Amino acid sequence: MDISIQLYSIKEEAAENFAGALELVQKAGYQGVEFAGYFGNSPSQMKALLDRYGLKAVSTHLGLPRLTEALDEEIAYAKALGYRLLVCPFLKADSAEGYIKEAKSLEECAQRAAKEGIIVGYHNHAHEFVKYGGKYAQDIILENAPTVQFEPDLFWVAVGGADPFTYLEPLAKAGRICAVHAKELAKAGEENVYVGEGKIDFKRIAQLCPPDKYPWIIEQEEYHSGHADGVSKSYQGLRQVFDSL
Repeated sequence: MDISIQLYSIKEEAAENFAGALELVQKAGYQGVEFAGYFGNSPSQMKALLDRYGLKAVSTHLGLPRLTEALDEEIAYAKALGYRLLVCPFLKADSAEGYIKEAKSLEECAQRAAKEGIIVGYHNHAHEFVKYGGKYAQDIILENAPTVQFEPDLFWVAVGGADPFTYLEPLAKAGRICAVHAKELAKAGEENVYVGEGKIDFKRIAQLCPPDKYPWIIEQEEYHSGHADGVSKSYQGLRQVFDSL
């Protein structure tokens, strides 16, 4: 059961020395990566780097403007690296109508990508759990982008005020989940701690979204030790969850 990392977790290292960042990821135990930029690497260069460190690409994060303006290029990059998931990491509006407009734009991208065998997903933050007319913005997005899959960030779902398992259960049953962002929430407050140190019930969610069927991707945004130590501890914490299934 593979565990991947969103490379935004070590964005400073990736910007300074991308190969070194991949080596850090390999040494921490990860099997895969989710891109947050390619740092000037062509598909062939990226493939060579991933092969060097025994890693695979599982997905990439792309803003809506990039998806809209350069979808063909991103599809070609994905195909060259062997992944099928392009994830929009952020939409924000101040009304239901605003979210509907954004969702429809994302849906257009998803329909175009689907013709090439590529999935478009959406990754949440906390603001999608504000309600408009009694409905979460996240639900408005999914309802108005029916081809778009959901990559839930468990930390942000919880910070937004929803219970991650309860919220995800009907979406998983409906086949709307494409991957899971494993990000831990402290037992008190809103700190992003290492997996296993907080209160999110990863085991229950892993039973709902089995890691042999869904990509599980750690994203670490806050550290109380060095980056290498932090991503290693979160990897070990999630590996323990998977080993207990």
